Amino acid sequence: MSNQDALFNTALACYNHAYAPYSNFAVGAAVLGSNGKIYGGCNVENVSYPCGTCAEAGAIAAMNADGERLIKEIVVVASGTDLITPCGACLQRIFEFSDSSTLVHLATTDGIKKSYKIAELLPVSFAEESLRK
Repeated sequence: MSNQDALFNTALACYNHAYAPYSNFAVGAAVLGSNGKIYGGCNVENVSYPCGTCAEAGAIAAMNADGERLIKEIVVVASGTDLITPCGACLQRIFEFSDSSTLVHLATTDGIKKSYKIAELLPVSFAEESLRK
């Protein structure tokens, strides 16, 4: 099984466990760390909307909890026929743990449909160097 297949399968499994009773919009994500491990996450809503958690944030938190700091690839699965990119906050989260070769794969429940480098999705990023200017 390829990394992309394993990432997609993990993201889809997480998608199926998403807690989205208010929006009915499930999202699953899976990241591949530079250590070769895959970490998954799903969106978790809360009746107090700002308190919810994005799928990407959950996957990145799981990766960090394991001591890994570099995302090699990430798959984001969302319901519907239109491809969904990570929100702005999650793009920044992904960027924080990425390098120039990190791929962001966008998927529906049918599979990966399109892939981008993180810099294509967040071309003008806020980086550590920005703090020194």
